[in-house]
Amino acid sequence: MSIQLQIDPEFALAYQRYADFKPGDKLRLYVRTGGPGSGGLQFAIQKDEIDPDDAVFEVAGLRFLIRPADFWYFDGAKLTYNPVYGEYGFEYANPRLAD
Repeated sequence: MSIQLQIDPEFALAYQRYADFKPGDKLRLYVRTGGPGSGGLQFAIQKDEIDPDDAVFEVAGLRFLIRPADFWYFDGAKLTYNPVYGEYGFEYANPRLAD
């Protein structure tokens, strides 16, 4: 199964600036509960290795990985960065999950 996900280059570049991730890093995007996001859920990110079933998106030298169990949250989503909010300006929007 494949998923549609838009990751803006500014999103990846902000992670390189603020989280010290480097081009070539593999970063797992996953769903967790709590905080802002969609319906009490939010995305989280951590360094990881690629699993064979992962969806992989390469943006600005970073590889973003998503496990099939998390496809439902990211499919149709857009990940952006809004510099107005400084290092915390990461934004998630998914019209498929809107109320």
